[in-house]
Amino acid sequence: MNINTLLDKLEAKHPNWALDGLMRYISLLMILVYILNTTGYLPYSLLWLEGPAIMQGQIWRLFTFLIIPMSQNLFFLFFELMILVMCADGIEAAIGSFKLTMYYLMGAFFLIIASLIEPLAQFNSYYLYLTLFFGYATLYPDQTLYFMFIIPIKIKYLAWLSGLVELICFINAPIHGKIVIGLTVANYILFFGIPALNGIRYERKQRIRRENFEKAATPEAKAYRHKCAICGKTDVTNPELIFRYCTCSKCGPDGVAFCQEHLKEHKANLTGE
Repeated sequence: MNINTLLDKLEAKHPNWALDGLMRYISLLMILVYILNTTGYLPYSLLWLEGPAIMQGQIWRLFTFLIIPMSQNLFFLFFELMILVMCADGIEAAIGSFKLTMYYLMGAFFLIIASLIEPLAQFNSYYLYLTLFFGYATLYPDQTLYFMFIIPIKIKYLAWLSGLVELICFINAPIHGKIVIGLTVANYILFFGIPALNGIRYERKQRIRRENFEKAATPEAKAYRHKCAICGKTDVTNPELIFRYCTCSKCGPDGVAFCQEHLKEHKANLTGE
């Protein structure tokens, strides 16, 4: 049973767990946090996801890291939020509000686990929103994104570039670092990676079945046009034969094919009758 099947059952029991337009609300909170940080009322240092701080009782960090903006410039912040809302809305349109909400919450959960494994790391919203970007790029690979509102780039290329950076970090990281990096994209792997691999395996099995069927099929079953109703010879097995169709009252208006030899026999039988 895959993740989508489990979520379908969970949604049937708890449909109210979904939050329509999730990222729109998150974006408003991120703007508020940006303003509070800029004015000095609420520094980001109090909001980071840090394993040791959580163990010391700073439970709010389990939630506040989700609303820390990545951009320090207001212009880039609005550009960032536009991309996040676009990605979230696109995923929501494809898989529904419930699954998007679960995708978001599972990503947050895996990041919390990662912070406990890597106590020296500080996590903000970057990795979670990167998985939103990956999910959107998987669903809409040919969507064009205008960087700085000028340069057109297909979103799949940006996703491949970001994925390549993650892969290089994964390769160069120690064992516990590999686990942490794996956790940062675990929700994407569950929702999109594994189903994609299953789809590839299914297509491969279907292709093998088709190839085996075609190999097992006899040449005449695949290619003949005429087949004698008496001897069963075809224009493929016996290309030297000439076939004719009889449309007598017994054969019907659509006609029945005979080789010349058996056509004579068929007509003789009709005359005898």
